[in-house]
Amino acid sequence: MERAALLKQVQSYRFAAYDMLLYLDTHPDDKKAFALFKELVAKSKQLTDEFQERFGPLTALASANSARFDWIDSPWPWEKEANG
Repeated sequence: MERAALLKQVQSYRFAAYDMLLYLDTHPDDKKAFALFKELVAKSKQLTDEFQERFGPLTALASANSARFDWIDSPWPWEKEANG
C-alpha cells in the first residue's frame, strides 16, 4: 500500500475511534459500542505502527523513537509551490 493510501486509512480509523468515543460519552453502558471502540483503536494502532515502520514518524512526538529528529522528510508545502 502506498504512503497516501495508508495515511488515509490511519486517519479514517482514528476518526472512527474518536467518533465512537464521543458516542460512549453519552452511552457508557453500551457494551457493543465499547467493543467496537476497542477494535477501532487496535486497528488504528496497527496501521499507525505499519505507517511509521515504512515511512517514518507520523507525528513530532513519535519521532522520539527515532535515532534523530527527522520526522519531516519531504518539502514543506511552500517549497513544493515554489518548485512546482
